[in-house]
Amino acid sequence: MRTGRDQRLFSDNSLDDVLRHQILSIAEMVDQVPTDSFTSSTDDQLIQHFSSKLTIEPVILYEDCAEMEQVEAQIDVSGDSDRYWSPGRTGPRMIPGTSVTITIPFTGDPELWKLQPNPCRMSFPSGRIKDPYGDQAGELEIVIEKPHDAGEELYSRDLESILSDIRHHLANQEVQVQTFNNQFQTHIQNAISARRERLNKHGNLTQVLNIPLKRKDGAPSIEPIKVEKKITQPLPFPPKSGLKPEPGITDELYENILNIVRHEGRTFETAPATFAKFEEEELRDVVLAHLNGHYQGGATGETFRKLGKTDIRIEDEDRAAFIGECKIWRGAKELLSGIDQLLGYLTWRDCKSSLIIFNKEIKGFSKLLETVPEALLKHPLLEKDLGKQGEGEWRHIFRSEEDEERLINVHTFLFNLYIK
Repeated sequence: MRTGRDQRLFSDNSLDDVLRHQILSIAEMVDQVPTDSFTSSTDDQLIQHFSSKLTIEPVILYEDCAEMEQVEAQIDVSGDSDRYWSPGRTGPRMIPGTSVTITIPFTGDPELWKLQPNPCRMSFPSGRIKDPYGDQAGELEIVIEKPHDAGEELYSRDLESILSDIRHHLANQEVQVQTFNNQFQTHIQNAISARRERLNKHGNLTQVLNIPLKRKDGAPSIEPIKVEKKITQPLPFPPKSGLKPEPGITDELYENILNIVRHEGRTFETAPATFAKFEEEELRDVVLAHLNGHYQGGATGETFRKLGKTDIRIEDEDRAAFIGECKIWRGAKELLSGIDQLLGYLTWRDCKSSLIIFNKEIKGFSKLLETVPEALLKHPLLEKDLGKQGEGEWRHIFRSEEDEERLINVHTFLFNLYIK
């Protein structure tokens, strides 16, 4: 059973001071994460972890769901100077009256009922707070007691005065809380970056075994690409066998690879009669050739390789750091099968991929632009929807079915090669 507490609301510590202390404590919170867990977590995972701790839910009071209860009670009128007093009499004077309890549900952090917002009225209403319990909302109880000869309008007047103060304090709190919620992620990211920089200066544990890529001399210019070593960022739980550096490609390089695929797909769309006659493997080979026209490996020579019927990969030690899969659109079921194919490959923790879909048979392409993202959202291993990235492009993060500690970024392209 929930217990309540009678108190003067909004009368304890300053909310400004509490929020300021939260901001100042972020760097310490980040530094207290065990090194193995920290180095085996991505920035996004760390940000989500700390955000769940720091996010404050403002109090929302549901006045339209209020209920009341009234009972007979003995009311102390010793403070009423208008009543007759016997000379020398002290102490409480009890007379019959009515006690009304108004119960109003609320959601949000119950600790906010204690804290002074800025600005703050100096008239602090009283109430009893029952904290949320399980799936039940919290409750605010307001008690108004009057002697038997008080007019009914006095109850309404007192209730409105109390609620006016409460609304004022909650509205000001909400502004402060929303400002805090919108700002703390920047402080988390700064603390994470500072710790990663310190770790990099004192050891090689988190250094990437980078897959060497460089521009070929004379390759067509799309965007300047500089390949740099990248810190591997696995999931929060380090592997039982201990940390082992894994190959990866930078976000910048990933975007440039996608830019080349995008450029090639748009070229296909401008000449559908030329390319619509190709099947998956032939379309894959054209994209593959274009990618290898821009990049080459180090001692291994070819960087992008074809190992399956339709896939394009960057590999190291039989594991993939980038995978591209080319598919002809044959319905939502085939699309989800393509995702399964990508997730079935042996991948590094920070694997990036692209699912390249070509429409050759569907006349209503605009309808297809709605069908594809709807189908992707139904995949059971979807971890996060990163949203639409452009016309005919979407990005998602999926979990590996065999190992939940491995995630794969999937950028889906849909190109239209339909001709009558």
